[in-house]
Amino acid sequence: MEPLPELVSALSAHGFSQVSELQGVPDAVLLLKRQTWNTNRAVVVVTPAQVPADFAGYLTEVRKRVAFRCKFVPFFWGIGIQVVVVAPGLQGSGIDPSRHVASVDNQWAIVQSVFLVDPGSGTFRVGRTWGQFVTGKFQNAIAGVLGRHFAREE
Repeated sequence: MEPLPELVSALSAHGFSQVSELQGVPDAVLLLKRQTWNTNRAVVVVTPAQVPADFAGYLTEVRKRVAFRCKFVPFFWGIGIQVVVVAPGLQGSGIDPSRHVASVDNQWAIVQSVFLVDPGSGTFRVGRTWGQFVTGKFQNAIAGVLGRHFAREE
């Protein structure tokens, strides 16, 4: 995926650093984290060969693996995760990214945004959850990079 270096640069400006060890995170090609005394955020880019048949189950596994890789502490220091899924066929898959973001904060690991990128059609879609005051600027940075490389589908 061509925009990966640009994504790293855009998110580094917000205090994210690259996690070098991706082992265990399904199809991960990039993992970034930002940990401060009061926030814990991650951005993961995954590239499955095709649209996962059980998309919700796939995201659950990605969420769990990212949380452990980024060393979250349940109930004390949860983690908000932004997931970028790059796979052929996502545009016609019928998957609504907004249905796969957290509706409540469980103080564990939550998916705060899902970006679905279909490199074949050159489009992306996004679903975001609440909490935009802190996380919105990170999501906007991701959307900006994707928007320079793909046409956004409404």
